Amino acid sequence: MNFAKKSSAFSMIEILVVVFIIGLLATLVGPNVMKLMTGGQTSAAKSMVTSFKAALADYRMDMGALPSQREGLQALVQNINNNPKWNGPYLEGQTEVPKDPWSNDYVYNRPPQVFTSKYKTYEVFSYGSDEGQDTPQNKWIASGS
Repeated sequence: MNFAKKSSAFSMIEILVVVFIIGLLATLVGPNVMKLMTGGQTSAAKSMVTSFKAALADYRMDMGALPSQREGLQALVQNINNNPKWNGPYLEGQTEVPKDPWSNDYVYNRPPQVFTSKYKTYEVFSYGSDEGQDTPQNKWIASGS
């Protein structure tokens, strides 16, 4: 009796098929996962910009004017000039101005310097994930008055 020795290893073709399938799945699933992650960050930034807009409206009602360019968004969480009218912090639960989801500062300009055709009094925006590089202005996350 001559028994053929059976090998328990995978053949090269089986390994190549598995690698091909994994590569195909990564190609199809990877971009969709990245879109979901980026979409969440964009939604968080839009929400924060909306919060800034509401906080600036409250600040304006109490103080009679918006924060100056020099005071910036810091005026929403700190009474910079020890003004007795200040009734903040205007960003609920915040002791400092939050960063955007990409760990960059939000931009506050008074008067507007970027969206001059859209806003007349002020603008608050985030440059987004690429910090404004090669990003058209209408893609930035912005609000203003």
